[in-house]
Formats: sequence, C-alpha cells, structure tokens
Amino acid sequence: MPSHDTELSTEARLTRATEETVAITETPPKDEDILRRSLGVFSTVSTSTFAERMQRAKFLQDPTLVVIGRGTCGTVFEIPGTESAYKKGRDKDSLWNDANLTNIACRAVTETKTRLQEIFPQTSIPLTEWISENDLQNWWRDNLSQFPDDTEIGYLFQVQRILPLPKPSCEALVRLYFPKKMHHSAYEDPDNKACLIRPYLGQRRGEWEFSRPALSLQNFPLYLDQIEDLQLEAVQFSKEMAIGLAIIHWKAHLDGMDMEFVLGSATTHGELPTVVENFKMVKPFDIPAGDFHRRQVHLWMLDFDKADQLNLKESWESCCDKMVTAVTANDPYFPNPATMGTLEHKLWDTFERAYLLAASNLVPIQKDLPKKAIEYPALFLKAWKKRATELAKDTDGDFVEFG
Repeated sequence: MPSHDTELSTEARLTRATEETVAITETPPKDEDILRRSLGVFSTVSTSTFAERMQRAKFLQDPTLVVIGRGTCGTVFEIPGTESAYKKGRDKDSLWNDANLTNIACRAVTETKTRLQEIFPQTSIPLTEWISENDLQNWWRDNLSQFPDDTEIGYLFQVQRILPLPKPSCEALVRLYFPKKMHHSAYEDPDNKACLIRPYLGQRRGEWEFSRPALSLQNFPLYLDQIEDLQLEAVQFSKEMAIGLAIIHWKAHLDGMDMEFVLGSATTHGELPTVVENFKMVKPFDIPAGDFHRRQVHLWMLDFDKADQLNLKESWESCCDKMVTAVTANDPYFPNPATMGTLEHKLWDTFERAYLLAASNLVPIQKDLPKKAIEYPALFLKAWKKRATELAKDTDGDFVEFG
C-alpha cells in the first residue's frame, strides 16, 4: 500500500498535469492560424455576435443606415438585419453603368455556374453583386430619415451586401499588421466592422507599403508576401480569379476595367438570387436573409462602374487592347506574368490554364462570334504578357496602379 506522502505526491502530480493540460488547451490560437482557418475559400465560420446584432436590427423601426464602404462611384450603406445594401452616388451615368453592367455580370455568372463547376469541381464560382434601380423621388421621400443627417439625395440602387469577415479575423489582422499603438483604436473603430480583404496576387510589399501600412479594415490590401506567410490558398485564389475574368470576358463581354476582387462572407443559404430580366424597371426589393450564425467565405467580384462592353463581333484588336489595359491598369489582384519567383510562376501558370480552360468552354457557345474567336483568349494572354513585360521595364517590376 502506498504511503500517505506518496498518495499526496501522485495527487499533486495529477493536479499539476491537469492544470498544464488546461493551460495548453486554453492557449489562444496564433493570429496566423486564425486567418489561415477563416480565409480559405471553402471556410464556414460561426459568428454568434454578428448574428445577434443582425437579429436585433431586424426588429428596429426605421433603423439608421450605416456607411460600410466608399468609392469613386458612390457610398455603400448597410441595411441593418438584412443581406442588402444601398449604393448612392451623384454621377448618374457612372452609377447606372455600375448597376447595369453588374447585372450583366451577375447573369453571366449565374448562367455559367453549373457548366463551369462541372469542369472545376473544387472551385467556388465567384459571386457578384445583385442590383436593381429604384424609383428615386418616392423612395427618398420614404427613406431619407434613415440616412445620416448629412446625406445628400442622389442616385441610388440596391445591392446584395457582401458580409464582412468574422470578428476574430479582423482582430488578427489588426494585431499582425497595424502599428501596435493603434490596436485599441482599431478595435473600437466602427468602420472596421465592415472588414473585407483585397487579395493582391500580383505584388509583394515593398518599401512604400511597409512605410505606409493600411490603417483601415475596409478593403484591406493583403499582398502576396502576406498571403504566402499566412499559408493561404493562393493557388485557389488564382484559379477563381481566372474563372471570374473568363466569365466577364467571354460570357458577359465586358473588359473588366477597375473591377475588384474581395474576400468576404455570405450566409449559408447557398444560392444566388434569380436574375432580373428588365431590372431597370424593377421596384426596390429585399433579399431573404440566410443564417447569420454560419457564414461562408467567398471570393467576390464587384464594381463595374468603369467597365465597358466589348464588341467581339467587329474589332478584336480594339477589344484586346481594352482587355489588356483593364488587367494591367488595375490594382494587382491577378498574378503578374512579368514577375520573378517560384510562387509567382506557379500562380501565373495556374491562372493561365484555368482561364484558357474556362474560355474554351464559353467561347464556342456564344452566338455570332467569328470562327477565329476560339483563338482570342490565348491572344489576349499573349498580349497581356507583352504589356506586363514592357511595364516591368518602365516601373522596376511594380504594377502600375490607377486610383
């Protein structure tokens, strides 16, 4: 029989072991691990705090609308408790172009979703905004009181909201990439609740980016070196961007000028809304809310206010020039064919193969295109490589960026 002292020693050892086990299990995950788990394109996250806030907002009468994004085309306002938002701007033509071409892009994605998912079974086809025009005079009379006091009446359309990334991801971004003295203010900044990430596969951070880090989580730029350090799915991002661009070019017939890609979330109801046939005449609508407790991360395409339609039936040279300008004069979302590096080459090869495969399944089913159109996707990529090489010589390898 063990002595009393031995029993105490054993009990003490067990207690100590239990405490150590608890300490290990309660050790908070590293910020890199939080982002790696939450930013995968197939990640599903539980978000009780966000869900509770959205649920409470559903029962508010005439809730005040909150700004969740600003751009050259307009300002985006959250509609509390819903998966909708309003986009308002002063420039009627620019806002209408965004609304109209986004609807075209949404139709293109919806109509090709099944076909391309059969080719890319592991790829989530990028989702696009969903919009309709509003009867402005009556609409503003009924709704102006819900906007902030300094809101000016303008042109407006309703859009499917891209939901933000979950709070743990936002806080991890702040801890990793914001100056330490700004952590507390960044956590408290209400604008940072609308956190979306712009994945930049075409550029690593340089001296400029390190000396001027982003100080807002709205449209937070995540460069290739950060994506690599976090071990995110860069190859998957590249494939999805390629498929998205192929749809924009060869189904929607848009040049894609100044379009954006962001990592954001959506509820898990899983289906895109039905496409509006004559959306210019449609009254404002509501998008049914899904399960805010469980959201899935998606790579989204958006913002087509500067895009232009392509007349592929007539002048290929003119269309190709517009397409090449669009991809080289944008922010560096796409892999850059002119950059060096093992990962850079891998991402471009992935992008090129996915783009050509998607295009080869889209071009033959387009009506009234010339027979030689089957060669256009490869010619476009060839022209892109040439332009990128020329720009690299002029800019020391950096992507050219326009506002």
